[in-house]
Amino acid sequence: MENVKFSEIVKWCNGKVNKNYKDFFVKGISTDTRNIKKDEIFIALKGEKFDGHNFVKIAFEKGAIASIVNHDYKNENSFLLVRVKDTLKALGDIGKNYREKLKMKVIGITGSDGKTTTKEIIKNVLSEKFITTGTIGNYNNEIGLPLSIIQASNKVEIGVFEMGMNKKGEIYYLSKICQPNLCVITNIGNAHIGFFKNRKEIADSKSEIFENLIGEKQVFLNRDDRFFNYLKDKLKDKNTTTIGVRKKADINGEIIEEGIDYFIFKCNGKKYKMNFWNTSFIYSGLFGIAIGKKFEISENFIANTLSQIKPFFGRGEITKGKIFIIDESYNSNPNSLKNALLCFEKKIFKRKIAIIGDMAELGKFTNFYHYYIGKLLKNLKIDIVLTFGEKSKLISDICNKGRHFYNIEDLKKYLRENIKTGDSILIKGSRILKMEEIVNFLKGEV
Repeated sequence: MENVKFSEIVKWCNGKVNKNYKDFFVKGISTDTRNIKKDEIFIALKGEKFDGHNFVKIAFEKGAIASIVNHDYKNENSFLLVRVKDTLKALGDIGKNYREKLKMKVIGITGSDGKTTTKEIIKNVLSEKFITTGTIGNYNNEIGLPLSIIQASNKVEIGVFEMGMNKKGEIYYLSKICQPNLCVITNIGNAHIGFFKNRKEIADSKSEIFENLIGEKQVFLNRDDRFFNYLKDKLKDKNTTTIGVRKKADINGEIIEEGIDYFIFKCNGKKYKMNFWNTSFIYSGLFGIAIGKKFEISENFIANTLSQIKPFFGRGEITKGKIFIIDESYNSNPNSLKNALLCFEKKIFKRKIAIIGDMAELGKFTNFYHYYIGKLLKNLKIDIVLTFGEKSKLISDICNKGRHFYNIEDLKKYLRENIKTGDSILIKGSRILKMEEIVNFLKGEV
């Protein structure tokens, strides 16, 4: 974080200081007392299951120089406090105003699938010529995005930030904070569809990013996506670059070789290798090529970058041993699960086992999409299907290839007694099921 005066931050969040002070420079912003540093400001956020106001005293004991609190916070203890109406909004206001102080160009990324991988590829591709930064991990919400922006310094030339959502207006709010010069929409899928009437509403919500583009206002879109034309019609005067595999685009890719844990594709006559088991990540690679071309990054550097990046935690990590484990435990939605299963079917393994957890946040579409996946699996060459949770029982009932488990210990017992050397196992489920526990169990068994 660049030096910012305390009085400036107070002005940004329209706060009221509880006592007189001598102005000073702030060294950082923190919302977590577990990693707060000396002379940082602690922002006390309040959520459904936590209240940062309970940790204000601890923050000062650990070196916080001031704390931003909601106006009704009572326990002062002579601490330097900034009272605001809403600490979460204050964090966003600080992020927005701090972004305006920086000279960096911003690339905003949203979409239903592949945001984190696309973000990391683009950030690393641009590092050939630019000092880059990006979203910390997958901190892509109203807390993580402003914190990611605040950690940038004036040395940064390009910031690559991802934005997630589960309701209308969130992308507008987040893009208002980061004010992107360019943006990428990876695709319009069914993730979080339980909070929307239909996919068209999801497309509308993702397109909110267009309203807050500044500067050159260049947009990168997936030509293969069902909602491409719908999004394109919303762009009006904005520049558009397209990527695609199935349909002709500005940047086209064609997969020419596929291994167990990698694939090679050709783009504009050049070969690119990606060490991902799931070929749907070609789209992340193509967005990296498109952005690289825009910023005149050499093809060789882009190719080397794509070959170096590997799947991130729970997003297709591979463990090889007596059994072959594909860890897709981080999250699941109908699109990503379908793509994973279709890709899994094509791989050459002795015996294929899919362990599938519930897909969350589907609302009124819950039964429909679990039934849809069950019908899909019935016709796929996957030997055993084990489902876990509550809603996914419909999958195993429909496909008739295995059994359902409500209890994780029963699932572990079954796996312990039935796994054979040479088996390949795909594990995928929504975040709330914490299916990494199954992954870790399987790793311990091999």
